[in-house]
Amino acid sequence: MTPENTFPGRWPAPDAPAATAAPAPRFSLLGPVRAWSGTAEIDLGSPQQRALLAILLLRRDQPVPCEHAVRALWGDTAPRSADTTVRTYIYRLRRLLGDLAGDAPEIRKQGGGYLLTAGGATLDTELFRDLLARGREDRDRSEPGAALGHLRDALALWRGTPFGDADTPYFTAERERWEQLRSAATEELAAVQIGLGRYAEAVAMLETALAGRPLWEKLWELRIRALAGLGRRADALAAYQDARRLLHTELGLEPGPGLRELHRGILALEPPAPAAPAVPPAGRAGEPPRPPADFVGRTAELAVLTERLTFPHRMVVMSLTGPAGTGKTALALRAAHDLRSRFPDGRLYARLGAPDGTPRPPGDVLGELLTALGVPAAGLPAHAAERAALWRRTTDGRRLLLVLDDVVPGARPDPLLPVSPGCAVLLVGRRPAGEPPPPDRTVVLDGLTLADALQLLGAVVGHERLRHEAEPSARLVSTCEYRPGPLRAAAARLLADPRRSVREVERELRTGAGAGPVELRLGRPPARGAHPSHGVCPRAVAAGAHAADARRDSDAGRMSVQWRST
Repeated sequence: MTPENTFPGRWPAPDAPAATAAPAPRFSLLGPVRAWSGTAEIDLGSPQQRALLAILLLRRDQPVPCEHAVRALWGDTAPRSADTTVRTYIYRLRRLLGDLAGDAPEIRKQGGGYLLTAGGATLDTELFRDLLARGREDRDRSEPGAALGHLRDALALWRGTPFGDADTPYFTAERERWEQLRSAATEELAAVQIGLGRYAEAVAMLETALAGRPLWEKLWELRIRALAGLGRRADALAAYQDARRLLHTELGLEPGPGLRELHRGILALEPPAPAAPAVPPAGRAGEPPRPPADFVGRTAELAVLTERLTFPHRMVVMSLTGPAGTGKTALALRAAHDLRSRFPDGRLYARLGAPDGTPRPPGDVLGELLTALGVPAAGLPAHAAERAALWRRTTDGRRLLLVLDDVVPGARPDPLLPVSPGCAVLLVGRRPAGEPPPPDRTVVLDGLTLADALQLLGAVVGHERLRHEAEPSARLVSTCEYRPGPLRAAAARLLADPRRSVREVERELRTGAGAGPVELRLGRPPARGAHPSHGVCPRAVAAGAHAADARRDSDAGRMSVQWRST
């Protein structure tokens, strides 16, 4: 049996315990080019030397002519000394690989080029292909549980932008090829999740995938299916309109037959017929969506929510407010995830705002919540007052956490509040709903710190990319007012075209130039003078450190922000 830390279905963790025999080296290309020998990471040298190693690894056990390596590394701008530079890199890589323990790869001269023999090394690109093939085989054999595991493991191998910051036509084409495989794997995993009824997981994953590939129709189709599966029919229809607008604006096309048929199917759904109310037995409630995978920071706010939402002997209502794009929903979902053990009868999530910005009728929201608690659709009363009474009876004696998101002006959360001691409600919106809770029951969200804003941006587009454009990256997060929403929109622009620089995107967003698939809307500047529109002046950028805005980080201990790779 294969040892656990080298099992081909999972990328071995860098801190996995070493086996008795010297472990084979491991190489990662699905992100920055990296390598490990046992638990120690290997210094692979300069970015261009790493890029040459990536070329050899991609064509392992096949000869790579020297002129091919030169063209891949420099494109049409190779210097006269390119051949000599390649030979120098090969010499250094040979020495580096020769010092490794275990069955390490070896670089040999062959004809007018070089050949890297695999040895016993593992390579994440090959693991990814293997896991993707296994997942497809399991799917074809009608084994969705096994397919789910293999496809998840395949996507877990990705650590950022493939091949780091190598930016030549060769790497642009290779990167696009692998990103298409990644999107295909995401598509297949989402289809399996939907088939298993894991709609919330599929929605969260597809939203992240669409930020990178907003014109991929199949991803939109799956997202709409997952939203419909959650009973979020209005959101599913709104997602179709978003896809339709995007395709028309960017490509001048109408949605394809798959999207159109799905839209017609959702429109044709009939509401369930009302029947006599029924009170179900106690059971676990439905789960809120998972928090975004790239969630960063908010340690202080999470601590406040954890402390103030958990009172076993009384019902608690808290308000989470702040300008658009500050990540209120992400923080609420993270808090709900962290508090799952404190609310043994479950956690519920509902939106109080419709896609057009108007408040949803309380009866519709109550129907969703009661269904999540196990009330059959046929057992829902027709009138909102009867549903509210059934809600109070159903939640009596339970300890539930209720997250009411998108509290728009005119929304009525009062009929939705449980009365049982030990329950907690978190109202999430741009302003408190109705009578605002007291200050100790309100958390006002502002922009991220400079460190967390850079961490969020780097988690999406790759930390290596930001390192090479340190000053423009700091200006970009300032232009986005340190808010997660605009930062993700800016990241989507960067992901849509890997050739574009951070400097170009920052200038477009600051000046309002450059039409693209992402619309960036910034609200008022954050309160307390935290982040003026262009208050960050990055200086002395060295070893991955940035100077922070003195008005936000007044203490000297926070003036320098170190990059943290994930």
